[in-house]
Amino acid sequence: MSFAMEQDQNSRFQTVDVKGLSIGRSHPPRIMGILNLSPESPYGPSIYVDSKKAIERIEDMIKKGADIIDVGLSSANRKVKPLTEREEMERLELAMDIKNGVQKEVIFSIETRYARVAEMALRGGWDMVNDICGFADVEMPKICIKYNAAVVKMAGPRDLGRPGALENVEDIYAELDRNLTDKTIIDPAFGGWSEGKTLEVDIETFRRLKNFCELGPPVLISINRKNFIKEIVSKSTEDALPASLAATAMAVGMGVRVIRTHDISETRDAAMVGYTFSGGKLDGI
Repeated sequence: MSFAMEQDQNSRFQTVDVKGLSIGRSHPPRIMGILNLSPESPYGPSIYVDSKKAIERIEDMIKKGADIIDVGLSSANRKVKPLTEREEMERLELAMDIKNGVQKEVIFSIETRYARVAEMALRGGWDMVNDICGFADVEMPKICIKYNAAVVKMAGPRDLGRPGALENVEDIYAELDRNLTDKTIIDPAFGGWSEGKTLEVDIETFRRLKNFCELGPPVLISINRKNFIKEIVSKSTEDALPASLAATAMAVGMGVRVIRTHDISETRDAAMVGYTFSGGKLDGI
């Protein structure tokens, strides 16, 4: 492929700039590390409610290769009642203290479903928003535009109480092509968000990742140790990392550019293998 043809092919793909970090098809994959402030979250190793330990965990993730730290205020598990806007605001105070205590440079993302919480965070110096309810709060895209902030839109049924609960791949595809800002990153929402969200839906969604990537905006996925990965290899959560890494390399090869994960260094290595073998350019190569 000639340089001119390569430029033309990449021109339809959007690049999102987050505080100088370029996210998009023409750039290497970015690693988003997870820190949850929610004791009710199902994955214990991601939960940190002590600020000192949370800061240490964040700085360790940065050392291992995290480009972005995504701080969750409440669990998105469908079996857990979501926090109210006021309750998330209260947890945001702890999140602010933790963010301000981190000495290393990194992009900070706040995970929330509420536009007012997002605005409070952006006003306090956060760099981007991870909206787990797909702009169900109609003010969310307006707030992100107001602050020129990047925002992850996770596919969902426009219901603040049901993040990710779309049960048809065509519906996921349609939702991720609707009402986007110029700095939106799209997330097809892998995981058991509702009774009707089957493992087969997740598998079909993964097979069609290339189609999602061709919509234009950068694509983020969160597949680390997810049930559909564990089902394929008949492994427990603790033993599902190798399968998750195999899927990560494949996803990046199809065009995914942000990987949200608990396992930073391993996921970064898998992502870079997928990126390089699919034609990505590394420094010095």
